[in-house]
Amino acid sequence: MSSTKAFRGFVPARTKGGGYNAGGPVTDMIEPTSGGTASNSIFTGDPVVMPGAALATITPYIVATLKPSGIFMGCQYVENGDQKFSRYWPGGTSATDIKFFVITDPDQTYYIQASLSLSANELLIVKNYNCTVSSTASSGSTVTGQSSYYLDGASGVETAKGVARVVGRSKFPDEKDGDAYPIVEVWLNLHRDRFQQPLPQQYNREE
Repeated sequence: MSSTKAFRGFVPARTKGGGYNAGGPVTDMIEPTSGGTASNSIFTGDPVVMPGAALATITPYIVATLKPSGIFMGCQYVENGDQKFSRYWPGGTSATDIKFFVITDPDQTYYIQASLSLSANELLIVKNYNCTVSSTASSGSTVTGQSSYYLDGASGVETAKGVARVVGRSKFPDEKDGDAYPIVEVWLNLHRDRFQQPLPQQYNREE
């Protein structure tokens, strides 16, 4: 219910221009190099940054100057000889054979709850928003593994780029105008793969 504050981070919705993710979104398996894991915990629904050229490191998206690479969806690792599967990465864990599952498709859209009411008129205007948590590092539930990221409803602007662009209101039947904490559909406006410089074309010329 959008009258209740229950922040859950980014929840997969659909591929932009396509249908909703009935079978679940496509995720990439990221295997960080030794020392490339996050010291902060990462939760399902968190935006993450993988700044290395080979995606060898992964950290929560907590610095606005960085570009998110996708949304974290869980992990697996070996700790003290035991294989573990988890909806969140316990920051600082000493583990081996670490694999992170991340949605990296720049055309994937997500549902996220806003921190305040957004009018129908505001949703008609294409605006960019920031997303945040209650602390400087990613936070979430170690019980459910779910993120606590939310859309900062007061940060919407048309002239500057925020991390998320609102596509519209979610299609949930209980969503309505005037809800205190509306759930909206967004896509990652500052996705890493939208800012790749194209390689120069090379042509093979027959001598």
